[in-house]
Amino acid sequence: MIPNKTYNTLKGYISLLVLTLILFSCSPPKINTDMLQEQAPIIIYKTKKDYYNHVPVTLNDEKNKIISFPGPNDLLHDGEPALPIKLDKGFLLDVRGLHPNTAFTGYTYDAYSQLSAPPSVDDLYESIIDNDPFVAYYECGRRASFSKDLTADLNRIIKDGFKGCDRIK
Repeated sequence: MIPNKTYNTLKGYISLLVLTLILFSCSPPKINTDMLQEQAPIIIYKTKKDYYNHVPVTLNDEKNKIISFPGPNDLLHDGEPALPIKLDKGFLLDVRGLHPNTAFTGYTYDAYSQLSAPPSVDDLYESIIDNDPFVAYYECGRRASFSKDLTADLNRIIKDGFKGCDRIK
């Protein structure tokens, strides 16, 4: 039997492979963003300090190099900052695609989204204010598994001690 964490990771890799194949096919089909949204993992997290409005970057396992960062427009959704959703007990719901190796920079969403181009990787790395910010980091399945009232569902999960979720950190 495959452990739940390994199974979820494997499903994630398969989903990424399928998406990559779709994006690079000769005649790309129209992508249903609602379907992609439903397959997005639910990440609930809590940080040591308030990094709610700070731009995240992803570091390598050694935490000495940035391997992923957003462009200025990537931080907006319908023209508004794509900030995390506040949940009970100080937890947040990720809407950006955080990773266990996420670090937070000194850039705020508003300031960063105003830039005409992203800063250099070196400048971004120098701007990191916390390269190990998480007190708790849970993966709780896919959005499609929840009702239309996602916030209420997730607050129930928090209240029930994260039953059914994988604690990553």
